[in-house]
Amino acid sequence: MLAIALAFAASELVTLGWDLPGSHGWENDGVAPRDIFGGLAHNLTPGAAHRYPLLHYLLLAVPSLPVLLVAVLAGPLTGPAIQARVLAVPTMTAISLIAKLTATAMATLALLALARLVRRTFGVREARCAALFAATNLTFAFYGRVSNLDVPYLMWTLLALDAVLDVLEGADASATTRFGLFAAAAVATKDQAYASFLLVAPGYLVLVPFVRERRFSRDDLRRLARSAALSALAYGVLSGALLNPRGFLRRLDELRGPASQAWRAYSKDLSGLAANVHDACAAASHAWWPLPIFVLSLAGVAVALGRKPGASVLEGRAPRALPLVAGASSFVFFTLAVGRAEHRFLLPFGCFLSAYAGVAAATVISLAGRAGSERVGRGLVAAAVTWSALASFAVHLTQLGDARREVTAFLARQRPGSRVETYGLLVYQPHFDVSGSSPYRVTRVGPEPPRGRNPLVGAVELQAPIADVATRRPDVLVLSEGFANAYWARGADPARPLSEIVAARQRDQTTAEFVRAAVADRLPGYHRALLARPRLPAWAVALGLEPVPIQATTGLSLWVLVRNES
Repeated sequence: MLAIALAFAASELVTLGWDLPGSHGWENDGVAPRDIFGGLAHNLTPGAAHRYPLLHYLLLAVPSLPVLLVAVLAGPLTGPAIQARVLAVPTMTAISLIAKLTATAMATLALLALARLVRRTFGVREARCAALFAATNLTFAFYGRVSNLDVPYLMWTLLALDAVLDVLEGADASATTRFGLFAAAAVATKDQAYASFLLVAPGYLVLVPFVRERRFSRDDLRRLARSAALSALAYGVLSGALLNPRGFLRRLDELRGPASQAWRAYSKDLSGLAANVHDACAAASHAWWPLPIFVLSLAGVAVALGRKPGASVLEGRAPRALPLVAGASSFVFFTLAVGRAEHRFLLPFGCFLSAYAGVAAATVISLAGRAGSERVGRGLVAAAVTWSALASFAVHLTQLGDARREVTAFLARQRPGSRVETYGLLVYQPHFDVSGSSPYRVTRVGPEPPRGRNPLVGAVELQAPIADVATRRPDVLVLSEGFANAYWARGADPARPLSEIVAARQRDQTTAEFVRAAVADRLPGYHRALLARPRLPAWAVALGLEPVPIQATTGLSLWVLVRNES
């Protein structure tokens, strides 16, 4: 098991420097390198709110502190000078490396925790196979090497599920408390972790013990109450809720409102629910594994639930169903509740389903062995893992062939004094050369006040209508697919309406027309000089692999337009 985990960790390092060096990262909704400061400051400032809780920011702040101290003390101790040094490429690159390595370490621990769950309820062979399919699960592998909080909260969740098995065994009086503390850490890492526990906690801490023992004593109630109180206290401290209660309430309001519903992709009725479920099932074959392996995992669920219970408590159907219950709980109470079907919204269910892919694979080997050809069974499983690994590795290749690097190289060849204009979030931007020897200067234009933006180091931040390029007359325009996506025309489907955010942007007809004209190479006064797309190696293309777009983070194309000579 350890060898599989170490191989997984090593494979994650292939793209460690994907968006480095740079003063900003390309991980959409990632916490590094800039969000660490906001996560700490807003969670600890009375009345202020942040999109994520406190815990993971604290975990990253400890190893990042020496880097930040060096930046702070390396020059004049004035506000602008300190900010410039902190946001400089060396400091931001170091913090990004710390965040990515932390994520990979937590992903590796999550892999081991999942394997331990499967080993305790099924066996060693099933655990090894489960670890292999989790390691090659496309979405789990991707989020296990970036600074997003999805895999860190899954690690805490899996440790909590392992504690549930201790509760069911009944030999460890502290198991219920341990479950509560791990669950608190999961939710204090990312709020959406709550969804995995809504069925698990009442089902496995109350219902299963009651059905098995036919009673629930006062001692049991006191133990649960004590564990719940300690868990609530731990959550209050780790999330920052007790330290900043008004800010905590503000974040909850934001999560219930704009943070989730403004991006909702499905209508709030039965047709929208059906469309959400349909799209999630359809996405599984490219979010987790190739379709036959996804089907194999579903067969594993049937095998797990249909298998005759073993002699030990943990070999019963209820313990074996634990990953399924956690996954289904997350899917119903989070994925469907927010109306999404993209990779990270399917991640928890896919991670837990890896357990059953392992069960099915081990069953294939066992059946082949009974037929006198175990080697054939092992070969089939090895082929399935290889196929899954190759599909997952396509994301690595997509990152290594990121189109933003081609744009950076193109801009380096511009005439001295060229004026470059760009739009949208930092995560969409190439790493512009802002050194004194750079042949160009950058302006980022948007309708929002510059003070509200995450600053693009070295650029002029301008508040102005994006479409008014005829007045500004920049020499080069850089337009990212991540920014432009919201302005594409969409088909009318009542079950899949435009989200509030996208609908608002499309109502800005002037900007929408500008974006469409630029992409179609019919913007007056400009011509397209470069259409940069992610590039995969020739051998990968020959194998049928394609760039993998994930959450406006990977697989982006960029358009570069140059002003016509007058």
